[in-house]
Amino acid sequence: MVIAKTLAAIKLNLPMLTRAWNGLVDIFDFFKHLEVPQLAQRWKDDLEFARQAIQGIAPLHITLIPSLPEGMPLTDDDVRGLLSPGTTLARALDAKRIFLLDFEILDDIRMYRKVGEDGVEERRWAPAARCLLYLDDQRQLRPLAIQLGRDAQKDPVFTPNDDAYDWLAAKIYLRCSEGNAHQMVTHALRTHFVAEPFVMATMRNLPDPHPVYKLLRRHFRYTLAINEGARKGLLDTGGVFDDFIATGGPDKGHLQLGKKGFQRWTLADNKPRQDLERRGVLDPAVLPNYPYRDDALPLWDAFEEYVGGVLRHFYRTDADLEADTEMQQWWKDLTEHGLPVDKLPCRELRRVDDLIDILTTVLFTVSVQHAAVNYLQYEHYAFVPNAPLSMRREPPRQKGTLRAEDIPEMIPTKSQMLWQVAIGRALSSFGDDEEYLLHEGGWREEYFHEPELVAIRQRFQERLRAQREAVEARNAGAEVPYTVLRPDRIPCGITV
Repeated sequence: MVIAKTLAAIKLNLPMLTRAWNGLVDIFDFFKHLEVPQLAQRWKDDLEFARQAIQGIAPLHITLIPSLPEGMPLTDDDVRGLLSPGTTLARALDAKRIFLLDFEILDDIRMYRKVGEDGVEERRWAPAARCLLYLDDQRQLRPLAIQLGRDAQKDPVFTPNDDAYDWLAAKIYLRCSEGNAHQMVTHALRTHFVAEPFVMATMRNLPDPHPVYKLLRRHFRYTLAINEGARKGLLDTGGVFDDFIATGGPDKGHLQLGKKGFQRWTLADNKPRQDLERRGVLDPAVLPNYPYRDDALPLWDAFEEYVGGVLRHFYRTDADLEADTEMQQWWKDLTEHGLPVDKLPCRELRRVDDLIDILTTVLFTVSVQHAAVNYLQYEHYAFVPNAPLSMRREPPRQKGTLRAEDIPEMIPTKSQMLWQVAIGRALSSFGDDEEYLLHEGGWREEYFHEPELVAIRQRFQERLRAQREAVEARNAGAEVPYTVLRPDRIPCGITV
């Protein structure tokens, strides 16, 4: 319904879709009947580019690095004037002030390539790009260098010192790479599809009165239906991704990308504290302003206490869990027909601590993590030059050749942009019957009524209210607020 309404609003200006781009000014024609994303006025700015790495649609990539990536021939001369006075690249690396965004996962992924009925071949690109970010003396992140490939001989390193259009194009290509990795791996795989085996095992093996069923039920409400709709409407042959995603099309690069992401993934990757530590950005002293981290961790801690309290009420000892034949069948079904056991933290379900860890991760994933990587899609993707999901030209391999008129020729066509705007708006919308983690008036249905469990739930809600206040206080002084992880705006599960 949201997609149809958005397409209708844009098509009110249908003649515009048939014309070639008139620079980038035409893009605002798409928003005559829609809200203009706030970043449309600042998307070219380097600070805005860096901001999206810590509070954009995919804030899970930024990684502290101890040395320059292999195959990135960057020198002190290249970044002259971009670092603090007297600072070299080596010193900046030693001082823990250089971070990496790396979309190496796109290397060798098949991109859209198809010959039309007119004999003309259409191609799309999303390179295996990477970007260095620098934490300056004001503790602000700035993009320092971008390389649109892995070959030191063929893929130049672009910096803000280069021609303005070279640098702008490099940033656009980088965002395209991020977008393709985000859609299939960060979003679809690591929230939607890894949740599905847990939903299936729960519905097939646990009866309504079972405490684990009661714990999970509200969070699994629409997952299967949403995932089935995504397969048919977005991913299958003829699905929307074929129309505008670089990895879509006859060769199904987006499915290849999802498979590659799954091969690398384990459930532990969805635990925020462990993921942040692996990327070297857990410590606020290293990366002071990281809204995703600062909002996600308190929510994880609240979930861990809540899930642990409920499960320990029913499983006083590990022996109680071992004796629960329904949970043992749940585990058998999960590991034989859902997830390979090496994706999970244990091979057998014998310890209550393991069950707490697993279910905390699952509930965090379908609520907090999904909200973080989903509900900013309209803001992030709708103004397409900020983050196009395909590029129509091969990444530049020479500097100094681009002009203003080249930029519109690189980004998606108007018809492709139409789909990107519509899908972004649909996926950023909340349902009329949405139930949130911190729901006004309380959750609609309560499945536990024992006094001890009521107290555990109340404690969980108290922590969520405190976190909402913390988010509001931080955003009061923020130039660009980050509200997507406010507990009263996080749906309990995957509903879109």
